[in-house]
Amino acid sequence: MWSVIKLRRPLFFLVLFLVSAGALAADGESTRYKGRTVMSVIDDFRSQGFGLTYSTILVSDRLLVTIEPTATDELQIVRQILEPHNLTIRSEEGLWLIVRGDQGSQQAGDVLLIVRDKRDYMPLQQPTVNAVPAFTRASILAPGIQQYSELKPGSYRVEVEASGFEPAVRLVYVESARTTTVTILLEPAKPEIESITVSASRYEISRDVTTSNFFLDQRTIQNMPDVGEDPVRVVHRLPGTAAGGVSARAHFRGGEDTETGIILNGQRLFDPFHVRDYNNIFSTIDARAINGVEVYTGGFPARYGDRLSGFVLMDSLDSLRPRYTELGVSVFNTSVLTAGTFSDGDSQWLLSARRSNLDLVLNPNLGQPNYYDVFSEVSFDLTPGTRLSLNALFANDDVIVVLESEPAELEQTTSSTQNMQFWVTLENQWAPALRSTSVFSVSSFSNDRLGVTSDVEKIVSAVDDHRRVDQYGIRLDWYWNQSDIHLVQWGFQAEHSEARYAYTGEAEFFGLAALYEDVDDTISRDLSAAPVGSKFGVYVSDRWKVAHGTIVELGLRWDDQTYTGLVSDSQLSPRFSVLHALSPATELRLSWGRYYQSQGIQELQIEDGVTEFYPAQRADHIIVGLRHNFDDQNSLRLELFQKDMSRLRPRFENLFGPLTLIPEMQPDRVRIAPSDARARGMELSIDHTSRSLAWWASYTLSKVTDTVDGVREPRNWDQRHALQAGLNWNSDAWDFSLATNVHSGWPTTDLALVDANDPVGEPTFVAIPGPRNAERLGTFASVDARISRRFRVGKGTITAFLEVSNVFDRKNLCCRDYDFEEDADGNEVFELSDDYWLPRLPAIGFLWEFQ
Repeated sequence: MWSVIKLRRPLFFLVLFLVSAGALAADGESTRYKGRTVMSVIDDFRSQGFGLTYSTILVSDRLLVTIEPTATDELQIVRQILEPHNLTIRSEEGLWLIVRGDQGSQQAGDVLLIVRDKRDYMPLQQPTVNAVPAFTRASILAPGIQQYSELKPGSYRVEVEASGFEPAVRLVYVESARTTTVTILLEPAKPEIESITVSASRYEISRDVTTSNFFLDQRTIQNMPDVGEDPVRVVHRLPGTAAGGVSARAHFRGGEDTETGIILNGQRLFDPFHVRDYNNIFSTIDARAINGVEVYTGGFPARYGDRLSGFVLMDSLDSLRPRYTELGVSVFNTSVLTAGTFSDGDSQWLLSARRSNLDLVLNPNLGQPNYYDVFSEVSFDLTPGTRLSLNALFANDDVIVVLESEPAELEQTTSSTQNMQFWVTLENQWAPALRSTSVFSVSSFSNDRLGVTSDVEKIVSAVDDHRRVDQYGIRLDWYWNQSDIHLVQWGFQAEHSEARYAYTGEAEFFGLAALYEDVDDTISRDLSAAPVGSKFGVYVSDRWKVAHGTIVELGLRWDDQTYTGLVSDSQLSPRFSVLHALSPATELRLSWGRYYQSQGIQELQIEDGVTEFYPAQRADHIIVGLRHNFDDQNSLRLELFQKDMSRLRPRFENLFGPLTLIPEMQPDRVRIAPSDARARGMELSIDHTSRSLAWWASYTLSKVTDTVDGVREPRNWDQRHALQAGLNWNSDAWDFSLATNVHSGWPTTDLALVDANDPVGEPTFVAIPGPRNAERLGTFASVDARISRRFRVGKGTITAFLEVSNVFDRKNLCCRDYDFEEDADGNEVFELSDDYWLPRLPAIGFLWEFQ
């Protein structure tokens, strides 16, 4: 055997050599690519069954293979021959799409547009796409997948329509030498009657471009020069709002700042603010985690209740990409946001977390504001007509605020707050004309506040305040639209709450503080309460298209509360709205309604010695609005409003120090018990939106008064004249925003030191406040600015920004401080000093976005 093998070995090697050489020659002949056209190579692979598709705009018949690929895998071979031409492949819908790469010095960019049915995530066959400026050089790569090439970098307004679906509008930002992928999910078409807004006084600030009444797009919201990038602070820019700038809360059309409800993903949020014991400085909602902000400043429909003035509605961000992540750091906070879709395409997730940086940048002598918040959402389809969403919002505060750090004049509070809210939303499409939304929620809130003032020349006080609230709720909303001219909505909500209060407070006044007329020298309170009970609400609304261009909506709402201890205090709220189109470009709206707001179980005024609940307050709104669209970019809006308020519960205010740390332990604390109140005014606004520039301006003329003992007195936030204006300019890499707020000075009260004319002994003085709010502070004016620059880094971007609030460092009076001071001769004199709203506040930050 060995001899046979030995004899045949030369022949064996000769055969092996010839076979190998032939194989190599054949292989070299079949894999030789250099010099061929890229199109021919791609077509060869397509003929072998590879799902490659391309636009002839990107892959022309003149494009040649410039290198011989070294890879053996077919897809890697394609990548290597495309790379020198700044092209690559991307998998979509089971196809390999040839798109522009992320490197190179080319100036043009591309858009890969994918249009899907939101119900089943399937591509739509023949969508209609309109862009401003116009998209050019379009290619249909597959059903529902279109590519637009050689586009100038910048922003484009893209509108997508498809038969049987609601149109969608997006702002698309095209970057140099990159392919921007945009996925749009179209909702099934709703009857015309359901998609029209009938109520007046509705504004929308949205990440998606829409023909809304008041509009700020995604980039404008992100770049609005507001303290802390707070989505609730953005509404301060709307006409008819009043805010000093310290608090995130705002007054809508003369109402108190507690008269506005905040809803996220269908759930009314419970006290969603950080630093709540010192003016509620920030909200607990991440501006980058929401899809938009819709605001009612009055005249809201019957499905929204238990609020006198308005609502702020927010929905969380819809993620259309498999994975998207943001890491941010600024003077105010460090944040992380990650969102994406699961492999089935029907499920989405979102996680946002923020941690305050103020404790790291502030002087420790001013305190340590430690706080963080976390929001998460997971949503998925149970069936084609049923969608489930799980939401959680958790906020934690451990805050120390110090106004005076010297031991002889110490004034500080320590506050610890935990706020947990969890809710489940179930959306059902029972039939083509019938759908419902159900929300089940649980909330747990705790707040512990310790405050101390140690100034033996003014006030010595201490406060120990503990609060706990647990709530469980359910809300059901139904929508029935049998035809295009009729929509019926109805719903029910119930909420059970348990609260516990434990409050002790003591104060002793010295010096001027002890001279206030009709004010005791000492305060001592030791109170507790444990209210338990429920609140209920039922509503129905009926919307009819009664004639061409005219729609009427009637609504009725009933509410009641059991924890107040009142024998009968149920509330019935009728609502009426009408919309009439005067012309295709002009709409006239009228809204009238009665609105009630009960005292929340967490709103017991125990710190002011009140342990009983008051009946629900009432407000009657009447609003007339006119809106005219000059074209797609410019619109004008005029609204007249009157709000008559009655059944008002007493409130407590500080005459001279609205920014006081422990307000209930001050000698200027007064009880305001108006029999009624009225707000009336006119709002005129104009806005412009184009590709790279948006601007808006509004003027409000208004008057807000209380009737106290038969006398009309301005409310603390009454501003006769108010001007809001702003602009936002953007390019491929830069954004610049400017906003200004000018309004009449808010009312204030004078204080006089009067000799009591004691006939025996030395003169005795008494501090007597003048008529409440009879004086006015100076005009408030502030200009805020922000500039940002985006840098491409790999497959992501880094944005650096600088924002400055109160650019010109204007001293805007907020309040007055009266005290005794020593003059040059050592004599005590009665002096008035001024305190101011926020000074110039610069802030920098960075945001890294990547997939």
